[in-house]
Amino acid sequence: MNKTMTQPLILHAYDPDEMIYVAENTLKAFPDQRIFTLEGDLGAGKTTFVKAFAKALGIDENISSPTFSIVHEYGSGDETIYHFDLYRLKNELELFDIGFEEYLDGEHYVLIEWPELARKFLPEQYVSLQFEVDEENSRQIICSIEKA
Repeated sequence: MNKTMTQPLILHAYDPDEMIYVAENTLKAFPDQRIFTLEGDLGAGKTTFVKAFAKALGIDENISSPTFSIVHEYGSGDETIYHFDLYRLKNELELFDIGFEEYLDGEHYVLIEWPELARKFLPEQYVSLQFEVDEENSRQIICSIEKA
């Protein structure tokens, strides 16, 4: 797939509590987007971002990594988040088994950790978040629109 990226938005979180700032600014920068991919090493802040994203939307639930269940749903109505962790999946067939494409068709937010297997199922446009950890253990998050 040939992808182009727009000018990225670069945000920083110097401790986990500042991830709410990153989530709020991501929502403001991409108000019409519902699909977000989250990439970075283990421990880079992807699930911490999902917790902050939910909080920024007013969802007050216990957010945890869906590593073993693959997907968790949070919120209700217009402010629903589907949080995927595809780390354990071995192939695309497993995406079909969980009905992955159906989640993408709705109006709800879909946040996908480890999205490599899912790329060809994503819509023409979505937000990519790249999480990087620096020497001081702070996070740099590079947010951009990806287009097919």
